[in-house]
Amino acid sequence: MTDPTKELYIKREYQRYPCELPVKMVTEDGTFNGTAMNAGLGGMLVVADDDQLSFELDTTVTLCFQLPFMLHDTEIISSVRWSKANAIGFQFANLREEDGWELRQFIEDNDRLRFIKTIAKQA
Repeated sequence: MTDPTKELYIKREYQRYPCELPVKMVTEDGTFNGTAMNAGLGGMLVVADDDQLSFELDTTVTLCFQLPFMLHDTEIISSVRWSKANAIGFQFANLREEDGWELRQFIEDNDRLRFIKTIAKQA
């Protein structure tokens, strides 16, 4: 089985960072669950819980997730950039300033945690 997190190499405006974050994908057809495998200020890769789920290119999807340090859900309108098996690449369409700040904090916290784990393994 191929790894759905190994996405095609495409030029991005914003770097993506590994994560594992529960995500709800809301469309006109319903709500679907998945896990974000990477995220950045420009979008995220979500692997759907349903192995058969895929979306058409440019489908508008609202991504709903709660960052670990926040008390509220973050909702970001996104566009499907690619979909293969149950892995879906999203580009954020309307990242609000406060959502951008929260995502930056999440990314920085994850980077610090990965660095600490790396150092601990070397000790």
